Amino acid sequence: MRFSEPMSSVVPGLHGRVLGVLARTDRALTGRSVAALLHSPASPSGVQKVLDDLVSNGVVIAEPAGRARLYTLNRDHVAAAAIDQLARLRDVLLERIKAEAESWTIPAKAIWLFGSTARGQGDADSDLDLLIVRPDDVDDSEPGWLEQVETLSAHASLWSGNSCEVVEYSAQEIRDLISHGERIVTELRRDALPIAGRTPQQTLNRKAG
Repeated sequence: MRFSEPMSSVVPGLHGRVLGVLARTDRALTGRSVAALLHSPASPSGVQKVLDDLVSNGVVIAEPAGRARLYTLNRDHVAAAAIDQLARLRDVLLERIKAEAESWTIPAKAIWLFGSTARGQGDADSDLDLLIVRPDDVDDSEPGWLEQVETLSAHASLWSGNSCEVVEYSAQEIRDLISHGERIVTELRRDALPIAGRTPQQTLNRKAG
């Protein structure tokens, strides 16, 4: 999955990228505004050709605004629901991970997404990075714990198409990282997204319990 532009994972090329921009807003946008909101550059003329094609198919609505034209996704189109779903693939993935994590027989103290995928910058070759905080009273070799972590990692890879890399710390190890001022703590405070359990703010801005 391209986490920066999830739509293009299924609708390749500029069509998917333009649809992703329009699906994320209800504001009417000029063609130049659409081009400016793309995560990676595209020529205004290329964006305009895509918009014209989408308008001709009724997926996008164009309205005159002086010398310009304003574009919005046609929310009444039969494809609109599917487009919205594709635009939020990243959210759907995190919801699946959360649902599985919350079903664990040995609950984690916290599970966060971090790295480039958390920043919305990952592409199809990027790893899906998960940080899992293990309770102090659970050994890292506990069979039940290992099985659920490995199963979640395998499922996350299957759901996204990206390799899932798990970084695991005990709650005490997190406290040690905080007290030693380790760089990863700063990075997690800045970028980590909560999936299950305690949030990064709850865990990293005071001692983890």
